[in-house]
Amino acid sequence: MAGITTKHADYDANIALWKKVDDVCKGQKTIKDAGKTYLPVPETFGSGDAERYKDYLGRAVFYGVTGRTLGSYVGTAFNKLPDFTRPDELEYLERNADGAGRSIFQCSQRMLRSILKQYRCGVYVDYPTVAASKNRAEDKIKGAYPMIHILKATVVEDWDHIVVGNQRKLSFVKIRESLSEREPDGFSSKTQDQYRVLRLEQSEQGFVYTVQVYILDKDKNWVPQEKIIPTDYSGATWEYIPFTFCGAVDNTDEINNAPLLDLADLNLAHYRNSADVEESGFIIGQPILSLPDVTDHQYEIIKKDKVSFGSRSGFPTKVEIVQAEENNLAKQLMNEKMTAMKELGARLIEVGSANKTATQADNEDSIQHSVVSLAVSNISEALTMALRWCAKFALPNHELGPNELNYLISQDFNKPKFSEERAKRLYDAAISEHLPWSVWYKYEQTGAFSELSFEEMRIKLDQEKAGGFDE
Repeated sequence: MAGITTKHADYDANIALWKKVDDVCKGQKTIKDAGKTYLPVPETFGSGDAERYKDYLGRAVFYGVTGRTLGSYVGTAFNKLPDFTRPDELEYLERNADGAGRSIFQCSQRMLRSILKQYRCGVYVDYPTVAASKNRAEDKIKGAYPMIHILKATVVEDWDHIVVGNQRKLSFVKIRESLSEREPDGFSSKTQDQYRVLRLEQSEQGFVYTVQVYILDKDKNWVPQEKIIPTDYSGATWEYIPFTFCGAVDNTDEINNAPLLDLADLNLAHYRNSADVEESGFIIGQPILSLPDVTDHQYEIIKKDKVSFGSRSGFPTKVEIVQAEENNLAKQLMNEKMTAMKELGARLIEVGSANKTATQADNEDSIQHSVVSLAVSNISEALTMALRWCAKFALPNHELGPNELNYLISQDFNKPKFSEERAKRLYDAAISEHLPWSVWYKYEQTGAFSELSFEEMRIKLDQEKAGGFDE
């Protein structure tokens, strides 16, 4: 079945860009290993200058600005533990949410990395194929837990939608999976690809969600395996696919440029300038011997006996030592790109304007979104949806409200900077007993205003007036 390997047109249009940003984030070794892909051969090099290009590549310096920016913003976004509200039955997600040992907190960090590098990722919830359980104790014995899988954009190779009434529903998702299998000798292993296809199929009762895996047989043909029809906790089939895209702007299948793409392009341009600077310094950085009035006869002597330097040596014509004039063009271009990279990286976190979903608007009525803050809002929403799917698989009553099941990443990194004027006003309010001293103290220490409600603030103020300062 050759058709299984076909890819979505948008995937083909973006895969090279995704790989480029991923390579840039990995750093110098990956970039240099790619050779001419990221450092083309200069036109001045001849076809036989393989050794010269090798030296040219070796002297070039790649600064890992993009990778460091990525790590910095992931750290900034998760400098405070996300707020995870869930029933006791989903407690395991705090330890192992994806079946590979990553907690739900680590999964959300993984999502942000993918979004910044590749614009989006996939979020998919599955449940093991086991016989129906009589109670939760049987589920535990079987190790039957719903898992949340975070998929890179590069492995979701095809997708499609259908329109049902006035709703656009995901109807097809094809995921490439790589499985590592240990060889019989017990020491070596091989990696084998397979495809997992999620479908929404029409049936007599309506739409039914199905899962089917395709593997390669010994003749290199793709063979479909048994089709599986997942059911929820009550044994009912699903009317939709428990999969969603999570993106930098919204959680649809639309693709745009990754937030780090422009920075990665600047990083590579800076790398190429670096190669030219190092090449120039190596070739013309040393003094050069010049004989402006040499005759043909003298030239033959030079070819035979060479020219010696020193007070005891001499040559019967004018000899000059020439130093190439300094040319800072390539170096200036490097400096300009470094400045541009710093500015571009900063813009990812600056306050800006962007459209919000209803949930985001409820959570933040007045905060404008930067690129990173909008991404973490989308992650919060996608993971909250995935948690509802987990509940549908694992709980008899899965209709839980936001106070019972929710995942919210803090956006304190977008808060205003410390203001001396505001600190003074808080101090004056505390002096006049209109504000608890603990609120002023917290602002002085962290630059963040208290998250206490008005009623909680009033109670704390009364406690302080009565002589109590307990937190």
